[in-house]
Amino acid sequence: MSLILFCEYSIPEAHRERFLAWVRETPSRWEGAELAENREQPGVFVELRRSANEREASDIKKERLEGRSWSEMVSWVKGGTAGLKGVDLRPR
Repeated sequence: MSLILFCEYSIPEAHRERFLAWVRETPSRWEGAELAENREQPGVFVELRRSANEREASDIKKERLEGRSWSEMVSWVKGGTAGLKGVDLRPR
């Protein structure tokens, strides 16, 4: 069974273009991830990351929550760290 790491956050309009530029600057950061923006609510993003097993999923979650990737973007997220929603592991 594969697992999925799901997280959602909102990037206010004032920071959206900088956030998107940051996303494009380092494609390797997003390798294996699906990043989607809500068409009905611009600035609301969802990340999906798939893993082969629970250990890999836990490693992905740990890096995303504690590692460099969140710390670099959290100043753009509405509500800061508290604005990171739905960070969860789900069976797929």
